[in-house]
Amino acid sequence: MSQISSACASLAEALLDDPFYRAVTVESGEDEERRQGVLAQYFELAIAEADGIGEVHYANADGAAIWHTNEAHADDTAAYVKARKQGLAALLGDAGFGNYLRISESMAEHAPPHLADAWYLSILGVRRAARGRGLAQHLIEMTLRRADLRGATCFLETFNPLSLPFYQRLGFSDEIRCFERVTGRNYWILTRHAVSPT
Repeated sequence: MSQISSACASLAEALLDDPFYRAVTVESGEDEERRQGVLAQYFELAIAEADGIGEVHYANADGAAIWHTNEAHADDTAAYVKARKQGLAALLGDAGFGNYLRISESMAEHAPPHLADAWYLSILGVRRAARGRGLAQHLIEMTLRRADLRGATCFLETFNPLSLPFYQRLGFSDEIRCFERVTGRNYWILTRHAVSPT
């Protein structure tokens, strides 16, 4: 199994219970093995997109951080986004892809306009057995260092309130709590402004 495939399997395990990912894999029903397989393919599509319009960092086979950095040309971004959506439509089925579109629209309504050009932490996950070793922090810090050099603001969205202290330790703040209609759950937007070298 390649590093990408292994990392995607780890992401699928790590994020299996996230409300967003459960909603977009609704057609898996009660089949958790099938859900993990669908999610692994979901993350492969996300990595292919980020390879074109952002960057991806791997914790070997234990997980990954997937970013959109808004450094690509607008035409290239549109092409990669279109390709990913086509892949998701085929992968998730009508119900799952419908949820994906509705959740994306719902969350876009809450995104502050000043974050339109910010770097976005799209996906972060480390498999359970590899947690507690600082891997998630290391994965994020690689991009945060580059964002500081570029003067770039970063942001993320999370459905997990337990993750807020972790992100806050990395300099994310300006916390906004929002409600997402499809999942019926709260989620949080956090922002990190570039830190000038001292």
